[in-house]
Amino acid sequence: MSKFKQIIAGSFLLIALACQQAQQIDAAPSGEISNEAFAKAMAAYLETESGMEKIGDSMQAYFQKQQQKAQADRAKQEEQSLEDQFKNPIKVDVGSAPTKGPQDAKITVVEFSDFECPFCSRGAATVEEILKAYPKDVKVAFKNLPLPFHKNAKPAALAALAAGKQGKFWEMHDKLFANQKGLGEELYVSTAKELGLNVDKFKKDMADPALSKQVDDDAKEAGKIGISGTPGFVVNGVLVKGAYPLSHFQTIIDRQLKQ
Repeated sequence: MSKFKQIIAGSFLLIALACQQAQQIDAAPSGEISNEAFAKAMAAYLETESGMEKIGDSMQAYFQKQQQKAQADRAKQEEQSLEDQFKNPIKVDVGSAPTKGPQDAKITVVEFSDFECPFCSRGAATVEEILKAYPKDVKVAFKNLPLPFHKNAKPAALAALAAGKQGKFWEMHDKLFANQKGLGEELYVSTAKELGLNVDKFKKDMADPALSKQVDDDAKEAGKIGISGTPGFVVNGVLVKGAYPLSHFQTIIDRQLKQ
């Protein structure tokens, strides 16, 4: 018998024997199959293709059912969490974060992102879709959450903020996400030149401890409100963890606009 068959056979034999033993309590021994005979019969059955197929199908159906139940439970928990946040929105201070969109917008989306994270690139694209869908009602504020295992994430964040000192944050932001695999000082400087920045000032600002502290403060704030991965968003106080599509944000934004 193969290793796989032995594992399955052993598992089902234990279950079957336990059930048989439970049924044998206070039962007359006559007419009952012995444990040894049952084990041999089950082992022989598991040697057949039909036996393995039926047991395999049963196991697959069981695990699919468990997976569906887990997904349903998770969806229910997320729905309840969403309702709780509508009632008690999370407070996030935009502070000095770069923003895009009308300053008097009804809805503020605070984005926590990492320039080296591929999911954040998708998140950035979705943010653009949100702004196009709600040009008068949504403002986006960008905050940095460089993950520790992304060595280029914080330097890239500093490059974007340094460009922002000369009014080119979003242009640098777009360039960094478009060149995630090429992140590094060479890209930062060449992009600064391309954007017409004062390169000496740009380099000096990148080394400014105040910008480094701003990035660190953003990351600490993310942790306090329960965002540990990227991208993460707070839509007028409602958390969105992950690179969800536009439709997910629209569900939240439309409801908030009606309120």
